[in-house]
Amino acid sequence: MPSRPKRRAMSLLPMNNPIQEYAWGSKQMLARFLGQEILSPVPQAELWMGAHPQAPSQVWMNGEWRRLDQLVNEQPNHLLGKDLERFGPDLPFLLKVLAVDKPLSLQVHPNAKQAWAGFQREEVQAVPLQAPERKYKDPNPKPECICALDHPFWGLCGFRSPAEIIDGFSWLGRQVLEDEIHILGREGGESQDVLAEMLDSLLSMKPRRRRRVLEEVEKRAGRNSGHDLRDPAYWLGVLLQEYPQDISVLAALFLQLVHLEPGQAAFLPPGQLHAYLYGFGLEIMANSDNVLRAGLTPKHVDIQELMQILSFDSRPVQILQPEPVEQGWSRYPLMTEEFALSVLELGGGCSELTFAGQGVEILLCTQGELMIEDEQAEEIRHIGQGQSMCIPSCVSRFKISGQGRAYRAQTGI
Repeated sequence: MPSRPKRRAMSLLPMNNPIQEYAWGSKQMLARFLGQEILSPVPQAELWMGAHPQAPSQVWMNGEWRRLDQLVNEQPNHLLGKDLERFGPDLPFLLKVLAVDKPLSLQVHPNAKQAWAGFQREEVQAVPLQAPERKYKDPNPKPECICALDHPFWGLCGFRSPAEIIDGFSWLGRQVLEDEIHILGREGGESQDVLAEMLDSLLSMKPRRRRRVLEEVEKRAGRNSGHDLRDPAYWLGVLLQEYPQDISVLAALFLQLVHLEPGQAAFLPPGQLHAYLYGFGLEIMANSDNVLRAGLTPKHVDIQELMQILSFDSRPVQILQPEPVEQGWSRYPLMTEEFALSVLELGGGCSELTFAGQGVEILLCTQGELMIEDEQAEEIRHIGQGQSMCIPSCVSRFKISGQGRAYRAQTGI
């Protein structure tokens, strides 16, 4: 009887990644990034690269496509290596490309303790994972980082100081949000306490008063929203157009407006209230799909639970620039253990980079064409714009060459 051919050892794993279609997505951005000749007939919002069971990538191995989450389950040591000891048998991070054509919901994500407790509670309550009211779909925290790709990226992120919010609310006329201005200006109140009370007052506003406030907001924003994207009034007008009956449009006045130029990034710790507004970006996060929403969405909103996990820190959002490690390789200064992000620029002054494997990685090419070589297995793969490669931990040394740009995702500190 002839012997069965030996299966090749695990090496470089080309990826086939799912696209999530949400109403806030774009028919053009992702399609063009992926080199599709025909634009999408429906909005494409997110390209997922990872092993989250909701939408896992597939990887090419031994002549067939395999679900990455199943492969991690079957061969955790080969895929994860040292990361298995720290995070258990799961890929610790999830990489996404976001195409934001309309504002996303006003949302927040839990920390590790909150996620674990919330997940266990809803499991005991037997809330189905796909139920609209399910808030904790896994027991994982969700810090995240957003990086602008080839276009500017706009978002709202983190509370302004009470004094700055008073100025924003007063722009509408002090009588419109008199109650909230009084809360924010209260003497002797801790900043976090007055911000929490202000937000609760807004989100729990009685319907009759909410209608009056929104009528005044619409009058003021309609006259003064303008076309300056750096002016919060512009985004107030955008949010009003999308959600004319939602008091959460005032987030444009009480959250910080964040503008990222291509290559810049912002880190969002758990508990930070935020809403992405417009742009094309790369997002890396812990491997979680836990979201609690405050508004700007037709989806389920749970204000009581949201208030329990929010952080009311009003420190300015720090804009991150990649810091050089060596020629052709720069790393973003992220202080979280679940993920790290760096950018590789090859061509010109640097035509080749060599790395020692230190755990599972995902490499996404965003420009040009690159060659990746597993030096031990003597395997070579090519990736172009929009294509990605999973590099398992068992690849001890790999080399990248060519001309182009790639983002490298791996575990953090």
